[in-house]
Amino acid sequence: MSMYIEKAKELGELILKSEQSKLLSEASATFKSNEEAVAKMDEFNKYRENVRISMQNPNVSKEEIDILTKKITEMTIELKQDEVIGALVFAENEFNGFVNQIMGVLKDTITGNPKKEQCSSGDCSGCSC
Repeated sequence: MSMYIEKAKELGELILKSEQSKLLSEASATFKSNEEAVAKMDEFNKYRENVRISMQNPNVSKEEIDILTKKITEMTIELKQDEVIGALVFAENEFNGFVNQIMGVLKDTITGNPKKEQCSSGDCSGCSC
């Protein structure tokens, strides 16, 4: 196996050992063991799928679509307020931001355009990235 593949595996293993990965793993386990949170998420996913199917129907009015999407927004807010689901969403966002930051460093290095400063959150709105 090439050195590059080995280094990629090492990086993957380091990512799995990160605090962000551990937080995500713990939040995911907590979520999966909470029947109420799982049921809420299942209900949301079913509703969202029904909305997707409804939006493909050319006979659905703009007003009906607005009502459906407003309910999705309300359900999303409610889900994020659930302690278990909110913790999972937070952990997913932290992990994804962490991985995106690493991918950005790889891309910048490969393209020969390394940045002076790397964002810790993946959100460059407050820095010079």
